[in-house]
Amino acid sequence: MKLEFTCSQCKIQNKFKPVTATRGELQMKIGDEVQVTCKYCNKEDKKHINRIDAVVDNRKILFALMISGVVAIVLLSFYGLIALAVISIPLLIWIQESKSTNHFNSYKIRRK
Repeated sequence: MKLEFTCSQCKIQNKFKPVTATRGELQMKIGDEVQVTCKYCNKEDKKHINRIDAVVDNRKILFALMISGVVAIVLLSFYGLIALAVISIPLLIWIQESKSTNHFNSYKIRRK
């Protein structure tokens, strides 16, 4: 999971750090408002933490797919059924990423 915000001027998605599991943890770390800078147009802006969204990190899934593909090819010659089980690992990672993303995005902080 990675966190992103949308620039109000150029409407491009930007990465946001630090990454936390829930919006409540993010509020405890940074507060209700955070000063952000767009990487593309360099506009500084204040964003409420409800404007920061979680998205699935496809790099993790792609990395797991490559590793499980190599391991499955090696195991296929020795253990056929275990190789098929190894192929399902990227699917399980994708399901976990989707759940954590939906959990983060479903919780909103009340504005004061």
